[in-house]
Amino acid sequence: MSTSGFITGDSPESVATFVERIAAAIRGAIRLPGKLIDNLGPNMQAGKHEFHQSQGSFFLSSFAGRLGLETISHGAEAFAKERLKSMDSAGLLHFGGHGHPDRIDDGLSGTQARHLALAPCIAFNGACYTGVTGRWFDQWTAERKVSERTVAPVDCFCLNLLANQVLAYLAALHPDHGIPVYQEMEYLAYSGASLGDVMKNTHDGVVLASGGKLPVFEPFVDGRPSPQWTPSDVMLKGTAARVLFGDPAMVVGEAFVKPPFEVSFEQDDDAIHVTATLLNAGLKSMLTDTYHADMAWDPNGFNDRALITVDLPQGWRQVADVEVISVETGGKPLRFRLVGHGIEHDGGVSRLQVQVDVPTEGYMQSKLRTKGAKVELKVKR
Repeated sequence: MSTSGFITGDSPESVATFVERIAAAIRGAIRLPGKLIDNLGPNMQAGKHEFHQSQGSFFLSSFAGRLGLETISHGAEAFAKERLKSMDSAGLLHFGGHGHPDRIDDGLSGTQARHLALAPCIAFNGACYTGVTGRWFDQWTAERKVSERTVAPVDCFCLNLLANQVLAYLAALHPDHGIPVYQEMEYLAYSGASLGDVMKNTHDGVVLASGGKLPVFEPFVDGRPSPQWTPSDVMLKGTAARVLFGDPAMVVGEAFVKPPFEVSFEQDDDAIHVTATLLNAGLKSMLTDTYHADMAWDPNGFNDRALITVDLPQGWRQVADVEVISVETGGKPLRFRLVGHGIEHDGGVSRLQVQVDVPTEGYMQSKLRTKGAKVELKVKR
């Protein structure tokens, strides 16, 4: 079931052109090039004017069997006019870094986004605020108050990018975190889902990471004290603010990598016994819990996670309990924590989603990331 997508632009003409471009892609008149460019954004370890574009991608290496991969990393003053052609020929495009509504900080500006040489593409942005189209709220100011602000259309990163060759754009309205955007790209690759379902999967992850409950979202009001959020709150609520600009029913293509887990179950009278076996450890971001660090090697790091989805037997509309029986790799047990679970009703199908966290030993490193690792659950109704 697809969630909503937004159609907008800096003028009625821009809106019409955006819709026409989407329609042309759906009827096959526009095709996406078979390349992904991962623009990591500014690298504070690089010289101000250094610009590096290389083959491959650390975060999306599992895509290499289907797509050409390139990575861009640059210094704080390196995205000059002569770099506007650096992302041409990519059908999938990722932007990283910190951001504001008018720019990626120390990187691509909103006005430059309009003049990028781009092929028709699907663009994903992990930089904060880069989905804003007008009014926005700065939550943390020097006065420790929320400040209502406005970005002009001529400067707006989102509106300028939508006026370019993008067919869809996924970005955040508030402070965001870079890993969920990679999770969206990985989910697209292994599911072949519509863009609306890609966004829905992101929001499902927020609910699961919140213990299986919808977090409380209080509206921002100009002049109110800045919210006293933990780092986990920032990441959860920022990720919940990710939105899709485009048609939620658009399907980019068929799945081209294996999913993270193969899931099976056996049923008895009042329970099912679920086994999730790791198939694809190359999906680095899907196995990362960006919201919790209680089992991380470093308190500023992240847990690893297993997200398990199982279609329940016919007639199961609710479950009374979910128990994690074991998590193991190579026959050895791993410590674990059940984070949350929830049931989705989609037509005649009831679908259980479960998140289980495990300890990490480094950045995107854990014993869970071994092909054949297993998570076993007991689900009672």
